[in-house]
Amino acid sequence: MVKNQNLVIEDPKTLLNICGVNDKNLRRIEKLSGCSVHSVGNEICFEGENVFIVERTLQNLMRISETGGEIYTNLVELLYYEIEKNLDVDLNTVLTSNIEIHKVKKIFNPRSVNQGLYIQLLRERDIIFSYGPAGTGKTFIAIAFALSELLNKRYNKIILTRPVVEAGENLGFLPGDYIQKINPYLIPLFDSINSILTTEINVKLMSQNLIEIAPLAYMRGRTFNNSIVILDEAQNTTYTQMKMFLTRLGENSKLIIAGDITQVDLPKKIKSGMVEGLKIVSEISDIGIVNFQEKDVVRHPLVKKIINAYDKYERKK
Repeated sequence: MVKNQNLVIEDPKTLLNICGVNDKNLRRIEKLSGCSVHSVGNEICFEGENVFIVERTLQNLMRISETGGEIYTNLVELLYYEIEKNLDVDLNTVLTSNIEIHKVKKIFNPRSVNQGLYIQLLRERDIIFSYGPAGTGKTFIAIAFALSELLNKRYNKIILTRPVVEAGENLGFLPGDYIQKINPYLIPLFDSINSILTTEINVKLMSQNLIEIAPLAYMRGRTFNNSIVILDEAQNTTYTQMKMFLTRLGENSKLIIAGDITQVDLPKKIKSGMVEGLKIVSEISDIGIVNFQEKDVVRHPLVKKIINAYDKYERKK
Protein backbone atom coordinates (compact mmCIF):
# COMPACT_ATOMS: atom_id res chain seq x y z
CA MET A 1 0.00 0.00 0.00
CA VAL A 2 1.43 3.38 -1.07
CA LYS A 3 1.54 5.96 1.74
CA ASN A 4 2.43 9.66 1.93
CA GLN A 5 4.45 11.25 4.74
CA ASN A 6 6.33 14.47 5.34
CA LEU A 7 8.92 15.71 7.85
CA VAL A 8 9.09 19.41 8.77
CA ILE A 9 12.61 20.73 9.42
CA GLU A 10 12.65 24.31 10.73
CA ASP A 11 16.41 24.91 10.64
CA PRO A 12 17.64 25.64 7.06
CA LYS A 13 21.18 24.40 7.83
CA THR A 14 19.84 21.07 9.14
CA LEU A 15 17.63 20.72 6.07
CA LEU A 16 20.61 21.36 3.77
CA ASN A 17 22.77 18.83 5.67
CA ILE A 18 20.09 16.14 5.40
CA CYS A 19 19.40 16.73 1.71
CA GLY A 20 23.07 16.97 0.75
CA VAL A 21 24.57 18.76 -2.25
CA ASN A 22 22.06 18.64 -5.12
CA ASP A 23 19.84 16.45 -2.89
CA LYS A 24 22.31 13.54 -3.22
CA ASN A 25 21.29 12.10 0.16
CA LEU A 26 17.61 12.14 -0.80
CA ARG A 27 18.44 10.45 -4.12
CA ARG A 28 20.30 7.74 -2.16
CA ILE A 29 17.29 7.20 0.11
CA GLU A 30 15.05 6.96 -2.96
CA LYS A 31 17.27 4.27 -4.45
CA LEU A 32 17.39 2.29 -1.19
CA SER A 33 13.68 2.50 -0.38
CA GLY A 34 11.96 2.67 -3.75
CA CYS A 35 10.04 5.67 -2.41
CA SER A 36 9.73 9.10 -3.99
CA VAL A 37 11.64 11.56 -1.76
CA HIS A 38 11.90 15.32 -2.37
CA SER A 39 12.10 18.60 -0.48
CA VAL A 40 9.50 21.38 -0.67
CA GLY A 41 10.24 24.50 1.34
CA ASN A 42 11.12 23.38 4.86
CA GLU A 43 9.60 19.92 4.38
CA ILE A 44 10.88 16.62 3.07
CA CYS A 45 8.03 14.69 1.44
CA PHE A 46 8.14 10.96 0.73
CA GLU A 47 5.74 8.52 -0.83
CA GLY A 48 5.82 4.74 -1.23
CA GLU A 49 5.59 1.42 0.61
CA ASN A 50 8.63 1.97 2.86
CA VAL A 51 7.75 5.44 4.18
CA PHE A 52 8.15 4.43 7.83
CA ILE A 53 11.75 3.32 7.27
CA VAL A 54 12.41 6.55 5.33
CA GLU A 55 10.87 8.62 8.13
CA ARG A 56 13.01 6.97 10.85
CA THR A 57 16.12 7.40 8.68
CA LEU A 58 15.40 11.11 8.20
CA GLN A 59 14.65 11.58 11.91
CA ASN A 60 18.01 10.05 12.86
CA LEU A 61 19.79 12.20 10.26
CA MET A 62 18.09 15.28 11.71
CA ARG A 63 19.26 14.48 15.26
CA ILE A 64 22.79 13.78 14.04
CA SER A 65 22.91 17.12 12.20
CA GLU A 66 21.46 19.04 15.15
CA THR A 67 24.16 17.66 17.46
CA GLY A 68 26.98 18.62 15.09
CA GLY A 69 27.56 15.22 13.48
CA GLU A 70 28.70 14.83 9.88
CA ILE A 71 26.26 13.42 7.31
CA TYR A 72 27.75 11.61 4.33
CA THR A 73 26.37 9.19 1.73
CA ASN A 74 27.83 6.08 3.38
CA LEU A 75 26.19 7.06 6.68
CA VAL A 76 22.79 7.46 4.99
CA GLU A 77 23.07 3.94 3.61
CA LEU A 78 24.18 2.45 6.94
CA LEU A 79 21.36 4.17 8.81
CA TYR A 80 18.76 2.93 6.34
CA TYR A 81 19.93 -0.69 6.54
CA GLU A 82 20.08 -0.67 10.35
CA ILE A 83 16.58 0.82 10.63
CA GLU A 84 15.27 -1.61 8.02
CA LYS A 85 16.39 -4.45 10.33
CA ASN A 86 14.89 -2.79 13.42
CA LEU A 87 12.44 0.08 12.95
CA ASP A 88 12.68 1.15 16.60
CA VAL A 89 16.48 1.33 16.82
CA ASP A 90 17.84 4.73 17.95
CA LEU A 91 21.28 5.18 16.42
CA ASN A 92 21.73 8.80 17.45
CA THR A 93 23.88 8.06 20.52
CA VAL A 94 26.19 5.72 18.65
CA LEU A 95 26.57 7.88 15.56
CA THR A 96 27.18 11.10 17.49
CA SER A 97 29.97 9.58 19.58
CA ASN A 98 33.16 11.40 18.71
CA ILE A 99 36.74 11.86 19.82
CA GLU A 100 37.93 15.38 20.60
CA ILE A 101 41.61 16.28 20.84
CA HIS A 102 41.56 19.83 22.17
CA LYS A 103 45.30 20.53 21.92
CA VAL A 104 45.19 20.24 18.14
CA LYS A 105 41.54 21.34 17.82
CA LYS A 106 40.43 18.18 16.04
CA ILE A 107 37.18 16.24 16.28
CA PHE A 108 36.84 12.75 14.81
CA ASN A 109 33.28 11.66 14.07
CA PRO A 110 32.39 8.01 13.40
CA ARG A 111 32.08 7.18 9.71
CA SER A 112 29.95 4.09 10.28
CA VAL A 113 27.66 2.54 12.88
CA ASN A 114 30.39 0.15 14.00
CA GLN A 115 32.87 3.00 14.40
CA GLY A 116 30.38 4.76 16.68
CA LEU A 117 29.91 1.55 18.69
CA TYR A 118 33.70 1.14 18.86
CA ILE A 119 34.15 4.64 20.35
CA GLN A 120 31.45 3.92 22.93
CA LEU A 121 33.09 0.65 23.95
CA LEU A 122 36.51 2.31 24.18
CA ARG A 123 35.02 4.66 26.78
CA GLU A 124 33.06 2.02 28.68
CA ARG A 125 35.24 -1.13 28.70
CA ASP A 126 38.76 -1.90 29.90
CA ILE A 127 39.42 -4.57 27.26
CA ILE A 128 38.22 -4.05 23.69
CA PHE A 129 38.63 -6.32 20.67
CA SER A 130 38.09 -4.94 17.17
CA TYR A 131 38.46 -7.13 14.10
CA GLY A 132 37.65 -6.79 10.44
CA PRO A 133 39.14 -5.82 7.07
CA ALA A 134 41.69 -3.10 6.40
CA GLY A 135 40.39 0.44 6.05
CA THR A 136 37.63 0.23 8.66
CA GLY A 137 39.37 2.53 11.15
CA LYS A 138 40.24 -0.06 13.81
CA THR A 139 43.75 1.22 14.46
CA PHE A 140 43.20 4.90 13.70
CA ILE A 141 40.27 5.21 16.12
CA ALA A 142 42.23 3.37 18.84
CA ILE A 143 45.16 5.78 18.38
CA ALA A 144 42.92 8.88 18.31
CA PHE A 145 41.10 7.75 21.46
CA ALA A 146 44.36 6.95 23.28
CA LEU A 147 45.90 10.33 22.38
CA SER A 148 42.76 12.16 23.54
CA GLU A 149 42.82 10.34 26.89
CA LEU A 150 46.57 10.88 27.35
CA LEU A 151 46.45 14.60 26.54
CA ASN A 152 43.49 15.00 28.90
CA LYS A 153 45.68 13.32 31.58
CA ARG A 154 43.26 10.48 32.25
CA TYR A 155 46.11 8.04 31.62
CA ASN A 156 49.88 8.39 32.05
CA LYS A 157 51.13 6.50 29.03
CA ILE A 158 50.31 4.92 25.66
CA ILE A 159 52.05 1.63 24.87
CA LEU A 160 52.17 0.41 21.26
CA THR A 161 52.92 -3.19 20.38
CA ARG A 162 52.42 -5.89 17.77
CA PRO A 163 53.70 -9.38 17.05
CA VAL A 164 56.60 -9.46 14.61
CA VAL A 165 55.81 -12.58 12.63
CA GLU A 166 58.11 -11.62 9.79
CA ALA A 167 61.06 -11.81 12.19
CA GLY A 168 59.69 -14.80 14.05
CA GLU A 169 59.57 -12.62 17.21
CA ASN A 170 63.34 -13.15 17.34
CA LEU A 171 64.62 -9.62 16.82
CA GLY A 172 68.20 -10.34 17.78
CA PHE A 173 69.55 -10.62 14.25
CA LEU A 174 68.13 -7.23 13.18
CA PRO A 175 70.42 -4.15 13.49
CA GLY A 176 70.02 -1.55 16.26
CA ASP A 177 68.39 -1.60 19.71
CA TYR A 178 64.97 -3.19 20.19
CA ILE A 179 63.12 0.08 19.42
CA GLN A 180 64.97 0.43 16.12
CA LYS A 181 64.25 -3.22 15.37
CA ILE A 182 60.50 -2.98 15.84
CA ASN A 183 59.95 0.58 14.52
CA PRO A 184 59.44 -0.50 10.87
CA TYR A 185 56.61 -2.82 11.97
CA LEU A 186 54.81 0.02 13.75
CA ILE A 187 54.82 2.48 10.85
CA PRO A 188 50.98 2.31 10.43
CA LEU A 189 50.60 3.35 14.08
CA PHE A 190 53.11 6.18 13.68
CA ASP A 191 51.30 7.32 10.52
CA SER A 192 48.08 7.63 12.53
CA ILE A 193 49.82 9.57 15.31
CA ASN A 194 51.51 11.91 12.81
CA SER A 195 48.21 12.61 11.05
CA ILE A 196 46.59 13.63 14.35
CA LEU A 197 49.28 15.52 16.29
CA THR A 198 51.57 18.38 15.41
CA THR A 199 55.25 17.47 15.12
CA GLU A 200 56.00 19.52 18.24
CA ILE A 201 53.49 17.66 20.44
CA ASN A 202 54.49 14.29 18.98
CA VAL A 203 58.20 14.85 19.68
CA LYS A 204 57.42 16.04 23.22
CA LEU A 205 55.33 12.95 24.05
CA MET A 206 57.94 10.58 22.62
CA SER A 207 60.86 12.31 24.38
CA GLN A 208 59.05 12.13 27.72
CA ASN A 209 58.37 8.42 27.10
CA LEU A 210 54.63 9.03 27.29
CA ILE A 211 54.32 6.97 24.11
CA GLU A 212 56.24 3.73 24.55
CA ILE A 213 57.12 1.13 21.93
CA ALA A 214 57.24 -2.40 23.29
CA PRO A 215 57.69 -5.65 21.34
CA LEU A 216 55.07 -8.18 22.39
CA ALA A 217 57.82 -10.66 23.25
CA TYR A 218 59.12 -8.23 25.93
CA MET A 219 55.83 -7.97 27.86
CA ARG A 220 55.94 -11.13 29.90
CA GLY A 221 56.05 -10.29 33.61
CA ARG A 222 54.84 -6.69 33.20
CA THR A 223 51.66 -5.19 34.63
CA PHE A 224 50.17 -2.16 32.90
CA ASN A 225 48.95 0.56 35.26
CA ASN A 226 47.51 3.94 34.25
CA SER A 227 48.15 3.07 30.60
CA ILE A 228 46.37 2.46 27.32
CA VAL A 229 47.99 -0.45 25.50
CA ILE A 230 47.27 -0.98 21.80
CA LEU A 231 48.04 -4.38 20.28
CA ASP A 232 47.89 -4.09 16.49
CA GLU A 233 47.94 -6.96 13.97
CA ALA A 234 46.65 -9.15 16.79
CA GLN A 235 45.61 -11.92 14.39
CA ASN A 236 49.31 -12.86 14.29
CA THR A 237 49.60 -13.53 18.01
CA THR A 238 49.80 -17.12 19.20
CA TYR A 239 47.44 -18.58 21.79
CA THR A 240 50.12 -18.19 24.49
CA GLN A 241 50.92 -14.59 23.52
CA MET A 242 47.28 -13.52 23.60
CA LYS A 243 46.69 -15.12 27.00
CA MET A 244 49.85 -13.44 28.31
CA PHE A 245 48.81 -10.05 26.91
CA LEU A 246 45.25 -10.12 28.27
CA THR A 247 46.52 -10.92 31.77
CA ARG A 248 48.82 -7.84 31.90
CA LEU A 249 45.87 -5.53 32.72
CA GLY A 250 46.47 -3.44 35.85
CA GLU A 251 44.82 -0.51 37.63
CA ASN A 252 43.23 2.25 35.53
CA SER A 253 44.31 0.74 32.22
CA LYS A 254 42.83 -0.31 28.89
CA LEU A 255 43.87 -3.01 26.47
CA ILE A 256 42.84 -2.42 22.85
CA ILE A 257 43.30 -5.39 20.52
CA ALA A 258 42.94 -4.82 16.77
CA GLY A 259 43.36 -7.21 13.85
CA ASP A 260 41.99 -8.86 10.74
CA ILE A 261 41.33 -12.56 11.35
CA THR A 262 41.21 -13.23 7.60
CA GLN A 263 44.86 -12.16 7.24
CA VAL A 264 46.70 -14.54 9.58
CA ASP A 265 50.41 -14.86 8.69
CA LEU A 266 51.29 -17.55 11.22
CA PRO A 267 52.55 -20.98 10.09
CA LYS A 268 49.59 -23.22 9.21
CA LYS A 269 49.88 -25.46 12.26
CA ILE A 270 49.78 -22.52 14.70
CA LYS A 271 46.34 -21.19 15.67
CA SER A 272 45.76 -17.45 15.84
CA GLY A 273 45.66 -16.15 19.40
CA MET A 274 43.09 -13.56 18.37
CA VAL A 275 40.75 -16.11 16.78
CA GLU A 276 40.99 -18.39 19.82
CA GLY A 277 40.81 -15.46 22.23
CA LEU A 278 37.59 -14.15 20.71
CA LYS A 279 35.98 -17.57 21.21
CA ILE A 280 37.17 -17.79 24.82
CA VAL A 281 36.17 -14.28 26.01
CA SER A 282 33.01 -13.82 23.91
CA GLU A 283 30.71 -14.46 26.87
CA ILE A 284 32.50 -12.06 29.25
CA SER A 285 30.16 -9.06 29.17
CA ASP A 286 32.80 -6.66 30.52
CA ILE A 287 34.88 -7.12 27.36
CA GLY A 288 33.89 -5.07 24.31
CA ILE A 289 33.95 -6.71 20.88
CA VAL A 290 33.34 -4.97 17.54
CA ASN A 291 33.21 -6.91 14.27
CA PHE A 292 33.94 -4.50 11.42
CA GLN A 293 32.73 -5.52 7.97
CA GLU A 294 33.19 -4.49 4.35
CA LYS A 295 30.44 -1.87 4.68
CA ASP A 296 32.60 -0.08 7.29
CA VAL A 297 35.54 0.50 4.93
CA VAL A 298 36.20 4.25 4.77
CA ARG A 299 39.18 4.32 2.42
CA HIS A 300 38.88 4.85 -1.34
CA PRO A 301 35.62 3.27 -2.63
CA LEU A 302 37.72 0.86 -4.69
CA VAL A 303 39.07 -0.71 -1.48
CA LYS A 304 35.62 -2.01 -0.55
CA LYS A 305 35.17 -3.45 -4.05
CA ILE A 306 38.59 -5.11 -3.93
CA ILE A 307 37.83 -6.69 -0.52
CA ASN A 308 34.50 -8.02 -1.83
CA ALA A 309 36.17 -9.39 -4.97
CA TYR A 310 38.82 -11.22 -2.97
CA ASP A 311 36.20 -12.61 -0.56
CA LYS A 312 34.18 -14.02 -3.47
CA TYR A 313 37.28 -15.53 -5.05
CA GLU A 314 38.44 -17.14 -1.78
CA ARG A 315 34.99 -18.62 -1.11
CA LYS A 316 35.17 -20.40 -4.48
CA LYS A 317 38.54 -22.02 -3.69
